[in-house]
Amino acid sequence: MEGKFDVPFSLKGKKIWVTGHTGMVGSATARRLAEEDCELLTASHAELELRNQSAVNDWMSSHKPDVIVIAAATVGGILANSTRPAEFIYDNISIETNIIHAANENEVEKLLFLGSACIYPRETDQPMAEEALLTGSLEPTNEWYAIAKIAGIKMCEAYRRQYGCDFISAQPNNLYGPGDNFDLKSGHVVPALMARAHNAKLECKADLEIWGTGKVLREFLHVDDCADSLIHLIKHYSGLSPINIGTGEEVSTGELARMITETVSFQGDLIFDTSKPDGSPRKLLDVSRMQELGWKSSITLKDGLESTYEWYQANEL
Repeated sequence: MEGKFDVPFSLKGKKIWVTGHTGMVGSATARRLAEEDCELLTASHAELELRNQSAVNDWMSSHKPDVIVIAAATVGGILANSTRPAEFIYDNISIETNIIHAANENEVEKLLFLGSACIYPRETDQPMAEEALLTGSLEPTNEWYAIAKIAGIKMCEAYRRQYGCDFISAQPNNLYGPGDNFDLKSGHVVPALMARAHNAKLECKADLEIWGTGKVLREFLHVDDCADSLIHLIKHYSGLSPINIGTGEEVSTGELARMITETVSFQGDLIFDTSKPDGSPRKLLDVSRMQELGWKSSITLKDGLESTYEWYQANEL
């Protein structure tokens, strides 16, 4: 029953609800939407509990968004995923389920669900194409979050097939940038390492410990690039397949650590603790479909790290 939808899709005059608007991705998306002729809708956690289906239904019925971007999520790095698995799977499935279901009930014109590159099997071919979804076992260190994200992607597909909803999904690779979580225990690799390197500099430490071997490869996407890609997708894509968002370039975690220490001007040595987990050996997305849709990332990792550190110094210290 998949419907036929207008592409390009016009945002002019639309009411667009960005969920999770205070988070890194949500706030970047809100900034990007300021360039469009549309009305931005937001709801704080105090105003709306996204894990409550009835509350989400009532809010949506009252505010009548035309477009929804699901950027709200419970997120974190390896440590957070390992120690809070129940939160990661329950919170994320609850949030996405409630919003997607209510969006259909309230005849929302378009919805974009934000997935994650961790949806792909740990040992899949690189770069990871969209077809690799559900072809193998997940990375154990973040499978709870990955399963929740896969559920959201499949919900968009199911509602599209059964009800003809213009619901799409996309998965970016490792995100970083202004508004990131710089907590040493729950943050992802870029912000947590940046905060640790900054502290080590201030404390004049001789070295900095890095988890893992430093040899695994990762792709990093600046959140402002991500936000721009999401708006591009809303305008120019309507289909069943989730779409990869990334730079198409990768760097070792060791090289990333060296780039971060250079960015914050930490002069000490890097000590790699090989007793700590590395996570997936490699995570590079095949971004050919996104490029075919006319979008390509523009912020280099070097420039992105510098702007992120500037934001950290201005907002987190």
